[in-house]
Amino acid sequence: MERESTGVPELDARVRELDEIDDRVTVAIQEAKAAAAKIRSSRSSAEEESAGQRLARRTGIARTSFGMVLYGLDEVTDAADAEEALQSIPGVIATVVYHTGRAWITAPDDVTPDQLIDVLADIGIDAGLTRSSLRRRATRLDTRPRRRPAVPAAAQQLAEARARRQEAALREAAGDGEVLFTARELVTRLRFWVSLVLTVPVIALSLNEAWQFPGWQFLVAALSTVVVLWGAWPFHRAMAGALRRRMSALDGASDVAILLSWGWSMAELGFGAPRHLGFTTAPTWFAFNYDPAAPAELYFDVACGVTVLLLGGRLLTRYNRVRSGALIRKLRIPSDRLVTVVRKSGPSATPVKRRVPIAELNIGEDLLVPPGQVIPVDGSVIGGSSPVDAAIVGGPPEPVEVKVGSRVWAGSVNHGATLKIRVARTGSKTRAATLLRWVRRAIREEDAAHQTAIRAASTLVPVTLGLALVAFGVWWLVTGTPGGAFSVALAMLSCVAPVALAMSTSIVLRLGILTGAGNGLLLRNAETVRTLADVDAVLFNRVGTLTEGEMHVVAVAPAEGENAELVLRVAGALVMESDHPISNAITRACRQARDSGAGGADVPHWIEVGHAGIAADGAFTGQIEIPVRAEDGGRETRSVEARLWRPRELTELDERMAVAALAGGAPLVVSWRGRVRGVITVAEDIKPDAVEGVDRLEEMGVTTIMVTRDAYPVARRFADRLGISRVVAGVVPAGKPGAVRAVRTGGEAVVMVGGPDVVESLRVADVGMLMNEADAAGGLELDAVDVVSLRSRVTGVAEAIGLARQIRRIMDSNIMIAWIYNAAALLLALVGLLHPLMAAVLMVASGLLIEWRSRWMRRPRLAHLGGPSLRWWP
Repeated sequence: MERESTGVPELDARVRELDEIDDRVTVAIQEAKAAAAKIRSSRSSAEEESAGQRLARRTGIARTSFGMVLYGLDEVTDAADAEEALQSIPGVIATVVYHTGRAWITAPDDVTPDQLIDVLADIGIDAGLTRSSLRRRATRLDTRPRRRPAVPAAAQQLAEARARRQEAALREAAGDGEVLFTARELVTRLRFWVSLVLTVPVIALSLNEAWQFPGWQFLVAALSTVVVLWGAWPFHRAMAGALRRRMSALDGASDVAILLSWGWSMAELGFGAPRHLGFTTAPTWFAFNYDPAAPAELYFDVACGVTVLLLGGRLLTRYNRVRSGALIRKLRIPSDRLVTVVRKSGPSATPVKRRVPIAELNIGEDLLVPPGQVIPVDGSVIGGSSPVDAAIVGGPPEPVEVKVGSRVWAGSVNHGATLKIRVARTGSKTRAATLLRWVRRAIREEDAAHQTAIRAASTLVPVTLGLALVAFGVWWLVTGTPGGAFSVALAMLSCVAPVALAMSTSIVLRLGILTGAGNGLLLRNAETVRTLADVDAVLFNRVGTLTEGEMHVVAVAPAEGENAELVLRVAGALVMESDHPISNAITRACRQARDSGAGGADVPHWIEVGHAGIAADGAFTGQIEIPVRAEDGGRETRSVEARLWRPRELTELDERMAVAALAGGAPLVVSWRGRVRGVITVAEDIKPDAVEGVDRLEEMGVTTIMVTRDAYPVARRFADRLGISRVVAGVVPAGKPGAVRAVRTGGEAVVMVGGPDVVESLRVADVGMLMNEADAAGGLELDAVDVVSLRSRVTGVAEAIGLARQIRRIMDSNIMIAWIYNAAALLLALVGLLHPLMAAVLMVASGLLIEWRSRWMRRPRLAHLGGPSLRWWP
């Protein structure tokens, strides 16, 4: 609307200017409102999308890999079509695995998953990203990555939490009595050999008076100064650090002996009789033989001898510790190692060999392993035959010939021809990775226990220092010979061996755990070892533990007037949806009978089951339609309620059916319309080493018990074949944990042995031992078990107990030897019967003796550990 003129030109111009400003403001406001409305509409539409859709469209740069789940692969040719369609997009490399319904794709970042999904939809295949791919895309950045990529928030939080737990565990293990070790990197071979070369003339001149030429003492002083100040520097450094931190150093007493013997000798050389050129001396081996009028003795030989012995002992200990980690190095498979994989390429899906890192292998791909190479994945052989050594991952101790269909494990070594292996597990899912995690965790827990032994051993250092000071004063007052008193104190400081005491348990436990792992037995920690060594009884779950192979139907005993084939068909219909080994055996028998035409026209080829279910007692129930006898004597089809169950007491059956149930194997009763119609006997082969394994346990004084669902007469007959002492029969799967608790209530320490189907029973036992070759180390949660037998042998139970007893026996005897030695050596030194140099020799010898005894854990084969002969000395 135009304003009226005021008649004043200046005023009218000002009004027009203000109107123009108002118009521009109004237009700006309208534009802002329109933009805001557009933003709100785009946000609302974005909120309507799922999180998976938003994550799937995130893009970055370079190339990325992800997996897709494919639906609609009805035939193998569909997988080839899907792979060809995906690779039609420029830069996309795809591998489609038919039997798993997965597609593994590597594509440029400017190709979104939506494009790939649309391409697959055009050929009638639905697809979507796997959960792991969605998680990875959620953490990707839209900008160019830095040289050091950012750690995903979730992974970083997990790493920080793990670090906090480890630090807390170390603080808890260390407590208030922390101990300072001598730095291993400073104890070098150069330091040892130089010190040894300089020490030889020092000891030779000090102990042989005939070789002492004029001025020999000054040459000895010069040589020993180099040894003491440079050769013994690692021990001085540890001692200084301990004093600064108010801690205890394990080599503290020996370091004090080195410094005191060198300082005493240098003082005598500067102010006593040894300062004269013609001075000679002979060693006094016993402190009570010191002559008060004789010149004081020099102890350069003691300073150099203790230094060289300490350096040599620490080098040997470090060498043995390095050797003990050989198993861990063999189990570690580098993810960047290149392997040859066979992948289909091009529209014709032609197999092409490619060299790719292990980290890029996908499940279902085919891998070529040449002779002499380590197999990097778990899988099955689909081409070739060759001897494979799988001892490192719990396989047989000798190489075994594998062929098409054989299972192989990561970490095994191919010793023959090239093998073609189909990948089943990679990376952290392989048996080698699981075994490596188990061993590392056991060693970490062993390190925490080792701290306790170190703290106990470290108390010897201040106690010995106090005793040496007291002994020096008493001997000086009583004998009046400061040289003899100093010799006694020096011998006490040189003989004490806290390191031997600290090593008495840790080395045995670590080598024992590694020995067991190398022989297919995984022991969780020191507590497991001690509990396993004290067990009184072993409970075996019958199925899968004492038996092996596929179960099969042995016999079908029909009731009077019943058709055996109809009984078998009814049982097969009831258990068709079950994957239990017994159910599989019945289903196979039914199919074989149907294909052979057994039973004729009176037995239907297919029986419909309605309202199928499993009762609380484990019985299979359902409504079935079968031909039954009519009142007029003919046959008619009726819907009846049928039941398949395992009898817990034979009193539930009549005489004829009870006799059939005792025929051998596991009996299953088939009934319908309230009457027992027949008994099906299912059996499997007993493991070849079952009798030997049970005999070994009985010889070791361990009671063997079998827990089973079968009736007592059936279970007792099976147990008698193996020599098992006791039987707990008629126990349904849900009741097996209660059976284990009942045995424990009787005061017995119990080992429960079974497969993954009785994990709850393994959890409630004193020691739960998982015995399952296929699943013992791959995909199965192992927190519920204490021992894993990778070789799935019954004799492995006796071997595990024998190994635990040997570990405990050597640990106990090592502790006894260490304490007896320290007490005896201190007593001999206190009464003046031990020369300081001989005291140092005994100190190092005690540590080497403990080390040598501990190394026996690596020498015997586990096959000999299950016997009754357990000696105190290895």
